[in-house]
Amino acid sequence: MNKQELIRQLAADTGIDTSQVRVVLDSLLRTTTAVLQQGDKLMFQGFGAFYPVQQTERPGRNPKTGEPKTVPSRRTAKFRPGIAFLKDLNKDKIE
Repeated sequence: MNKQELIRQLAADTGIDTSQVRVVLDSLLRTTTAVLQQGDKLMFQGFGAFYPVQQTERPGRNPKTGEPKTVPSRRTAKFRPGIAFLKDLNKDKIE
């Protein structure tokens, strides 16, 4: 499912106009990015949490030339699913 399909699905589920759903979804994505940029965790009770992770500088290699190079330190994000989300995700496998 891509972003546009998600917007259409949310609009159908809620009865809210797709343009309004798009505004809310865009705001959610911007806010999520801002929270993680600040180094904070974003938690959705029962669903899971997004949290920032700082990757350290490491040795690497240019894939085209094979020349050694340093891959700089960077921030990335991870998602840890909540217990309720995992249970819902695996319902059909348990029953």
